[in-house]
Amino acid sequence: MALLVFIATGVLLVAILLWGIGSGLARLVGIIMFIDGIGGMFIRGGDLANTRFPIEAGIGLALWLAGHWLYALKHRLWRSHLALVVWRLPILSLLAPIPTR
Repeated sequence: MALLVFIATGVLLVAILLWGIGSGLARLVGIIMFIDGIGGMFIRGGDLANTRFPIEAGIGLALWLAGHWLYALKHRLWRSHLALVVWRLPILSLLAPIPTR
């Protein structure tokens, strides 16, 4: 029983931290990872034999989008115009937490 309470407390703490600073942290880490991935592909001359850089860029973009999604969910507005434009894309607009008009 004590283990179950410990796990539930840990999950609750992670949820509170994600809600409090998750959107900013996800946007920051996401843009850093995206730039590092694109830069790595550029430095390596587009050699896609090493899949680390495209995967890193993809994860960074996903984190950046997730950070903006969480911000829009919390504050009912988009943090930047670029995020609004990206979330207006046909498939992503279906997943947006608020209207993208």
